[in-house]
Amino acid sequence: MTRINDVVRIPSHQRAKCWTMVLIGIVALSGCSTSKPPTDTLAKAELSVRDARDAKADELAPMNLKIAGEKLEKAKQAMAAKRYDDARRLAESAQVDAELAEAKSEAEIVRRAADDVQRRVDALQSEAERESRKPLTTVPPNQE
Repeated sequence: MTRINDVVRIPSHQRAKCWTMVLIGIVALSGCSTSKPPTDTLAKAELSVRDARDAKADELAPMNLKIAGEKLEKAKQAMAAKRYDDARRLAESAQVDAELAEAKSEAEIVRRAADDVQRRVDALQSEAERESRKPLTTVPPNQE
């Protein structure tokens, strides 16, 4: 069996250069394919989840907050496994879900406040109507 080295004579120093170039290329390509850890994205997602909890989303938008929390945990797991693209995608999705939970919570708080104001207005109107139906009485001036 004929080997390539028997057919083409490549000096050993050139073979070393060739292998060096191949290794440099592999290292360069592998450096381009790995992304950096999405620590900023993860921090923003954590902050959004905390803000949603502060806005009472656990009470007023529990499903959205739960989904955001689950995605945040998965993002942390992906980060620990150095699957940075997955971690970034999950953290961004968790942030959006947390912001939705916060918005729903705030909307519910505003709706409840508006209902309370409407009840007070209705009570004042009822009271005003009752007062307007009372007969007018005149008080005679004091006679001395």
